[in-house]
Parts: sequence; C-alpha cells; structure tokens
Amino acid sequence: MKKLLFSILCASPSLLFAQGSQVNTQGVRALGMAGAGSALFTDETSIFYNPGGLAKMDHNAVSAGISTVMYRSAFKESGSNQVYNTRSQVTPPFSVFATFGPDNARWKAGLGVYTPYGGAVDWGDSWPGKYELNHLKLRAIYIQPTISYKLTDNLSVGAGFVYNIGMVDLARSLPLFLPDGSSASAKLTGTGTGIGYNVGAHYNFDNNVAISLSYRSKVVTKLKKGDADFTVPDAVAASFPDTKFSAELPLPASLNLGISVPVSDKVDVVADGTFIQYNIYKKLVFDYADNTPLLQDTEQIKNYKNAFSGKIGVNYKASEHLAVRAGVGYVKTPVDKDHVYAETPDNDRIMGALGLSYAINDKFSLHAAYVLQKLKERTVVSPATQIEGAYKTNIHAPSISFTYKW
Repeated sequence: MKKLLFSILCASPSLLFAQGSQVNTQGVRALGMAGAGSALFTDETSIFYNPGGLAKMDHNAVSAGISTVMYRSAFKESGSNQVYNTRSQVTPPFSVFATFGPDNARWKAGLGVYTPYGGAVDWGDSWPGKYELNHLKLRAIYIQPTISYKLTDNLSVGAGFVYNIGMVDLARSLPLFLPDGSSASAKLTGTGTGIGYNVGAHYNFDNNVAISLSYRSKVVTKLKKGDADFTVPDAVAASFPDTKFSAELPLPASLNLGISVPVSDKVDVVADGTFIQYNIYKKLVFDYADNTPLLQDTEQIKNYKNAFSGKIGVNYKASEHLAVRAGVGYVKTPVDKDHVYAETPDNDRIMGALGLSYAINDKFSLHAAYVLQKLKERTVVSPATQIEGAYKTNIHAPSISFTYKW
C-alpha cells in the first residue's frame, strides 16, 4: 500500500498547459474563421493577435467578449464496454480590449485583459482513473498594455508587456478509505504570476494584400505557497499533513504568420500558421513545504514537443451592416502517447467555425462565433496509474462580443 500511495503521489499533481488548455477566443471576429484573421483585422483585438496592426486603426474602441467553452471527453478502459463521460463543465474565458490615441496620429496605445489558457474538466470519483484525477480547473489571465507605431502608411509595428495571473484547482482520489466508505482525496489550489511580452509587425501591399508577423514570448508562471489539503483516515493523517507547495508552470512562446487576400470587393480569404514552442515543458517539479515518507517533493517528466497549427477562413461582407464568416483549422498535439494524462487527453485535432458581425449603428457592433474542435481518438496507458484505455474528446465554444467605437 505504501508503495502504491507513493507512486501515485509522485505522479500528482500534473498540470498540463497543452492544446486542451489553450483558449483561442480572444477575438470573436477571428474566431469565426477558426482563429485566422491576424492580417485582415486591424482593430482592438490586434493587442493580442498582432500589436503591430493596432496603429492602423482609424478610430478608438472598447470591446468585451465572453465564450462558453464546453469540454466533453469520454473514456473506455481496454477490455471493458463501460464508457465514462466527464460531467458538464463550462469555462467562461473572457476578453476586454481598449485603444487610445488622437485622431490622425501615427501611434496607438491599448490595454488588453484576456484568458489565453484555461479549462475545466470533471471526471468525478467513480471512474477508473480517479486516482489520477477527479477534477481540474485552471485559468491564466493576461494583462497587456500595448503601444503601436506606424512607420509608413504600409508598415506598422507594436509591442506589449504581459503580466499573467494563473489559478489552479485540482482534486484526485487516494487509495485509502474513510469511515463512510468513500475514497480519501487530495486537493491542490493556488495562484501564481509570470511576465512576458508580445511583439508584431503588419504590412499592407498596394493591392490590399496584407501580411502579419507576431511573436508571443513564453510566460513562466511561478506558483508559490499553494495549498495542499488532504482528506484521509485518522490513522495515516500524520503522513499527509495539510501543507504548502510551489511549482513553475511554463506557458509556451508562439510565432504566428498571417496573410489576407481580397478576392473581390466583398470577399477576403485569410490564413494563419502558428509555430508553438511547447518544448520548454520538459518536466514539472512540485516542492512541498512539509515532507513525510509518503509525501515527497516530486518531479514528473513531460517532454513536450513543439507543435503547429494552421487555419484558413473566408470573410464575406454580405451588406453594409452584416459580415459572415467560416473557417477550418488543424492543430498538431505536443503530447506524445507516453505522456497523456486525464486533465487534457490531448491529440491532433481539426476544427470548424462559423461567425458573423452586425453593425447596429455607427458606434455599436455585435460579433458572434461558434467553433467545434474534434480530437482524434487516442488509446494510451496512463503514466500515473498504468490503466490502458481510449479517450474521445470534443470541445464546443460559442462566443459573443460587443464593440463601441468613436
């Protein structure tokens, strides 16, 4: 029993900021094309997509948006016909962007508050992997002041400073039983911070073809004095003291190239390719303030690989007030089959999106989008529990935002 407890604790907690936790809902107009559009849209959401495009705005604006990301995953253990589904969970990533600058100036300033990483998954405490995970909630909130400058009428550049506030809430069962027959459990919660930057350049050719190049740096979130709380039988309580822990959670850098091509007065075709540097995530180390023979500092190997995503979309100006969009995308997973965990049982995925914008008047506009992501089914052996089984996952993300400009 001691060997089993120790091996499970060495594998826990494992917090994965993989594709499953990456939230790409910052700009609802781009979201309607599966996340493409960094070269087409030079508006307040350029604070996130490409700070270089911000200076090309001919107005100021404030926008606020919210999404309801619904993560749906199913697990079937090898040799069994029983399917276990995650409980209904809704993650509400939000974004707020605002721009400031005088009329006809060559510069523009802005501030963005958005959630590029986050997620919620709840497997409950009666599925085969309960000793790996019961539930996980995590969120990374970026605060980004930004400045952009137009070097020429065609070329503009920009940069933003990123301050991240990361939060995590994780629970899992332990192979011990309480007097009422329920499983013992471990719960870890905490908040950490990190810093980074976002830079970009935007160029318009004379034929209105546009290209966008941007780079978002890694952000190493340092979580200190998190709470590790254990609910265990009294007989072993001394081996599982409620204590503090610290860890570092690396959020990867990314390089994005986008292009926008007008094929008519009403239709634009856009494409974005993103190289994501997940290889910074080599291992995850947890340092507990109080150690016992069963509660030791842990080191878990991750060995993530760099990944790529490609997206293409179409923007159609149906009328003076209405624009409609569609897009598709493909995302390569950074997680190999030997490092798949229940938090984000990640795999290569395809996505499809639809969206629209409606100008209510000269000041107000409404934007809406829906994205479906389908992950390729994957059969793996859990590194934490050695249980073999297949994961099948879909992610639904309807989003809406409002913009006021002046």
